[in-house]
Amino acid sequence: MPKDETLAIQKNLVDLGKRMGFISVMEERLHKNECYAPVYDVVWYLDLDKLFYLNGLEELFKNDPDLFNRIKKLPFAGFEIEGASTSSKNQISNFANLYSGNFLFNFVIVNNSQANGENDTYRRGVKISNYFTDNSGDRNLFFLDNEHLLKCMDAISCYDSAIDIVDSNSLQRMTFGGEKASIEMYEQIRQYIDHSGLMIFQNYSTDTAKIKFEMLKEANGRNNKNKFSNFFLRQAFYKDPYNHEEKISTSAKTSFYIPKLDVVLGFNAPLCFVSWLKILAEVLDNDFAHYPILYGFKRGIIDSLFISLISIEMEFSINKHLNGGIYNMSKNSYIGVLVTKEPSRSHTDFFKRELGIKNVTSYCLEDLK
Repeated sequence: MPKDETLAIQKNLVDLGKRMGFISVMEERLHKNECYAPVYDVVWYLDLDKLFYLNGLEELFKNDPDLFNRIKKLPFAGFEIEGASTSSKNQISNFANLYSGNFLFNFVIVNNSQANGENDTYRRGVKISNYFTDNSGDRNLFFLDNEHLLKCMDAISCYDSAIDIVDSNSLQRMTFGGEKASIEMYEQIRQYIDHSGLMIFQNYSTDTAKIKFEMLKEANGRNNKNKFSNFFLRQAFYKDPYNHEEKISTSAKTSFYIPKLDVVLGFNAPLCFVSWLKILAEVLDNDFAHYPILYGFKRGIIDSLFISLISIEMEFSINKHLNGGIYNMSKNSYIGVLVTKEPSRSHTDFFKRELGIKNVTSYCLEDLK
């Protein structure tokens, strides 16, 4: 049983999740109990099976039905809570447990005022959170104190669980540079995706690079003459490796590699969840700087939050180019489907085994009935 301090925070989160329209549960186990399997303090699910027509997509996941089942009752947010003093290794375990849960959003909440006189759980936790994301990647991980949570709960007034579906007008395949092969392939899988009700985008890129570029630009200050900081913060670059003429970065695309996914299906996060994150950005004060999404909201770079649920990469040939598509889908969408004309499961299986990429499956057009 959780400690009283933890239990109080759990109950607040369960109540908040329910008011936001999530399936909100406490002490949830997601993994098979065949070895170590964490029990998550609180989980918010989104019942996508009620919101969208997903059954038409099932064919694309015939090689990995577990992936398809995961999105029907989507693990939207996971919470790990420390109601009193805790060790740094316990905190690292909290972050690792959450990343193992395949949540869209991950939250660790501490209770600094109950830290047995130490009163340092929050400061240490911020450092550990940054350490963990530096080493494991940023997967929408947020670290906050119970006081932040209580202030957010007092301030939130929007409990509109509606999901804003914007007509993306992207049913027709659009390509670049004269490439035509993917058009034929796309037409063969349209029957599975056209009527899902999800928003569909062609050649989609996330807002991540745009937000991070603005963060680094603000950190660098205006007209900075320090060449090291200009290069370190990606505000300057050399176009020619032999002629060291300094070029100034004017946009995210001159500082970051921005992958384009052939097709993405998704939806906008519930309005109430977006409202809650916007309040959190204010409540955290300057600590909002650690979280790109919160920075994006606070600086007006984004106003809604698009969830890249399913990405599709269409590859005509089985080669190294295909491998890059697997990696890009794994990092820029919740689930990826590699569509090919010849069997390519050996590639997805390889990266699942060697890089731990478990959110991408393969589909061969030869399987079309």
